[in-house]
Amino acid sequence: MNILLCSTGRRPYLVRWFQQALIDNGLSGKVIAADMDPMSPAKTFADDFIEAPAVTSSGYSSWLARTIETQNINFAVSINDFELSEWSQLTESLEFEKLIRLSAESQSLVEDKLKMAKRLVEFEIPSPQTWSGSDAIASTDISGELVTKGRFGSASRGLQFTDGKNLLGAVALALNEVTTRQGVLAKEQSECIPEDLLIVQEMIQGTEYGLDVVSDFDGKFATVLARKKIAMRAGETDRAVSVDSDIFEPVARKIAEAVPHRGTIDVDVMVNSNGEIYVIDINPRFGGGYPFSHLAGARVPSAYVSWAAKTTPDNSWLKSDPEIVGSKFVEAVVVA
Repeated sequence: MNILLCSTGRRPYLVRWFQQALIDNGLSGKVIAADMDPMSPAKTFADDFIEAPAVTSSGYSSWLARTIETQNINFAVSINDFELSEWSQLTESLEFEKLIRLSAESQSLVEDKLKMAKRLVEFEIPSPQTWSGSDAIASTDISGELVTKGRFGSASRGLQFTDGKNLLGAVALALNEVTTRQGVLAKEQSECIPEDLLIVQEMIQGTEYGLDVVSDFDGKFATVLARKKIAMRAGETDRAVSVDSDIFEPVARKIAEAVPHRGTIDVDVMVNSNGEIYVIDINPRFGGGYPFSHLAGARVPSAYVSWAAKTTPDNSWLKSDPEIVGSKFVEAVVVA
């Protein structure tokens, strides 16, 4: 079995874990990394490395189809938001069936935080009250503590904490960072009102958790893995402790219904003092918090390989032990 990992960049641990996944399933094969950067750290760990074109280039889709065919790829995974956006738009073909991706409809939901907020309400999944930036500015009724976010953002672009009195200033600061879906800065585009490229949400007070909501390759809910966030760095979980996921399973099942998907999606939630769970963000990929579930015993890459091989994963691969504290660190490798 051959696996293609795209945009692995600075996350070579995924390469190692998919290599171990082949061993766990008693299979031979390769884990091939692809990245725009020929000096990607993942290059050192992968069985093979392929330099990829920019996802925005006209030849990207033909390069991807050719790579999947010539490398005899069984399935492909990306952890890049913009690449996954492109994947969701690719027409059905034998090669593109190998992509672990969301449908165009599901992808459009996770990319657009305003649209996602409406979907969560539709499925009766608790979430913060949400406004577009322009509606929030025009409103005279918004008060209390608030948070701004890029409507199409990732990596905490446009994140500002404010209140009703200081909303205008927070929006002005956020607009320096937020982008269109294509990654163009709000102030450099002319297709829409800049303020509509951000959202404003009510602040939910409580404890923040990260969830891996995992479905099998047929789209059936498989498990949820949970961890409490201890520290963040550059918009990504830097330190966390695994927790019992049972209390999160009802909301995770609803999320899997609201956002049909194969594989894992990354979900951020807040739990208030009454124990109520509010969904605050969803990302369509292995998130920066998954390593903490893996350190606590989960083996989602091994489950991916099992599903691709049409076998049943070991139950232990879809569970994590509670009270395991994990922390990220920096290391260096030779890449050339």
